[in-house]
Amino acid sequence: MLQSIRDHAQGWIAWVIVSLIILTFALFGIDQYAQGDKIVVVAEVNGEEVTANEFLSLYDRQKNRLKNQFGDMYDQVVDDAELRDQVMDALVESEVIQQWASDHNMRVSDAQVFAMIESAPVFQKDGQFDKQLYQDILMRNGLNIARFEYEQRRFMVETQNRQLTMASAIATDQQVKNLAALQFQQRQVNTLRIDQRPFMEQAVPTAAEIENYYQANQDQYRVPEKVSIQYVLLSQADLAEKVEVNDQQRKAFYDNNKDQFVQPKQRQASHILIQINETTSEAEAKKQITDIASKIEAGEDFEALAKAHSQDPGSANIGGDLGMFQQGMMVPEFDKTVFSMQPGEVSEPIKTDFGYHLIKLTQIQPKQTPEYDAVKADVEAQLRRQLAEKTYFEKLEQLSTVAYEQADAIEPAADVTGLKVKTSELFSQQGGTDEVTSNPKVITAAFSEEVKQSKLNSATIELSPTESVVIRVKEVVPAQQQSLDDVSASIESDLKRQAGIQASAQKAAELQAQLQLGKVKMAELEEEGVEFAQLGWLSRENQSVLPQVTAAIFKAPKPQGQPIYTTFAMPTGDSMVLEVMDVKEGELPKQAASLSQLKSALVEVSSVAEADARVKAMVASAEVVIRDNYKTINLR
Repeated sequence: MLQSIRDHAQGWIAWVIVSLIILTFALFGIDQYAQGDKIVVVAEVNGEEVTANEFLSLYDRQKNRLKNQFGDMYDQVVDDAELRDQVMDALVESEVIQQWASDHNMRVSDAQVFAMIESAPVFQKDGQFDKQLYQDILMRNGLNIARFEYEQRRFMVETQNRQLTMASAIATDQQVKNLAALQFQQRQVNTLRIDQRPFMEQAVPTAAEIENYYQANQDQYRVPEKVSIQYVLLSQADLAEKVEVNDQQRKAFYDNNKDQFVQPKQRQASHILIQINETTSEAEAKKQITDIASKIEAGEDFEALAKAHSQDPGSANIGGDLGMFQQGMMVPEFDKTVFSMQPGEVSEPIKTDFGYHLIKLTQIQPKQTPEYDAVKADVEAQLRRQLAEKTYFEKLEQLSTVAYEQADAIEPAADVTGLKVKTSELFSQQGGTDEVTSNPKVITAAFSEEVKQSKLNSATIELSPTESVVIRVKEVVPAQQQSLDDVSASIESDLKRQAGIQASAQKAAELQAQLQLGKVKMAELEEEGVEFAQLGWLSRENQSVLPQVTAAIFKAPKPQGQPIYTTFAMPTGDSMVLEVMDVKEGELPKQAASLSQLKSALVEVSSVAEADARVKAMVASAEVVIRDNYKTINLR
């Protein structure tokens, strides 16, 4: 058939056929013919489709962010079904906002998008936007420039939409007063802690109980799938150690880069600080610092006064000495004062966000350019890093190319770069213990279909800006079910602990019931395994008890003439009976700055709540169809 077409493809008929084919490719793209229509829809919002690619892109970014945040605890902390639901909700909200913005002619111009990107410090070099750096960062993170800028535009639209609502939020004086009453409230508290350990010792699980628990919880006793990998690690630091440099090169580098070794002008100062806080008003702090200044003028020793009165915990015990520092390292008011003084001079009281200061300038060290011999080691280290950087990127290109072109073996990639193939210990998807196998990118690659199942080299994985690795799976150990004999001791321990926790909670409930009858005082119930503590007055910011205990204390109802009793299960497994004796309502801060901060916080909370409510109302009024495939779809 092809030969027949070739024989007859002459004249105007052939040109018509060719023109139609070209037109089709131009309109629809050759990808449609090479790949077919692979668009998968996971939701529709007012008829607009949300694709699987959009879902997976956000899901993958969120998953990687959480893995970096929680590390080995990821699987215990993050529920994948909940994460998928959150991502879907976010995409639906985003689409609703984009549609609202379009309907109301809300636009973000190209200039606004570029201005935001150019102002981002991560894309700047020496304080200026660097286009090559911008492109390199996006490429290293697998981001397409057009897609990244498209997402930034959508983000800016959503931000503007929320700001429309948030800008109208206000906080009345009464609201601020009510917030202060709650925020600065104090409660008088006593506790009984019931130790679980005595109950654990008394518990004796039977063989039947152990077996029943095993049968009901077999998933807990599976050894997860594990892999070991071969890898080639390229490190700029390792390359720097092997670089050979001579004294002529070092001196030339020093002469050409003297500015890098200049020691900037520095000053050494001491200070006395009186803080402004909840217990000390601005007027009181200023009076205290003025009194100290008068003593210095009368001839008293600055260092001795700093030791006696300064409220800076880091410097008070050494006479207020702050050591040497460059201009710009301190807060502006402090910095400006220090760099306008002469040695031995003591400043007037200076106010900063920390409180009031008296500053004594003790020494000025002028700008210095050290001689070559004084910085020889530093010169060599910088020269090595510079030479190694060039070699690193040359070898990185070689590593990437050979690992891809000869993907069925890792040795050629090692040979071309002069590196060794290393082998890891077995590790699960929780990760290993070394730098390579604990890296989330390496773990993802090791358990991917391409690397694990197809037995191919991975793409180059960037561990850091100066370290990259290529991996290949060497061994796969399937998940295995542990036998009852293997885990019976562990189950027995778990059952004892469960019994101890349960008995501790039951004991706490019994003690609470006795206290509520009003015939016994809490201190009288103390016994072995039951510890009484008189905590006194506690604020929400107290450091005396665990945050969870504080939360339980302030959730309890206010006592009305009689103490309030409640129980609390501690994270340790012990139980606690809480006795709230009395409540003191908080008062408005005396300092104007603190009051302003409180009001700003209330406005922010209110504005965020209003914006969230508005978005939820928009979603509720939209026609949203969510398909179940988002719950199981994965990256290809």
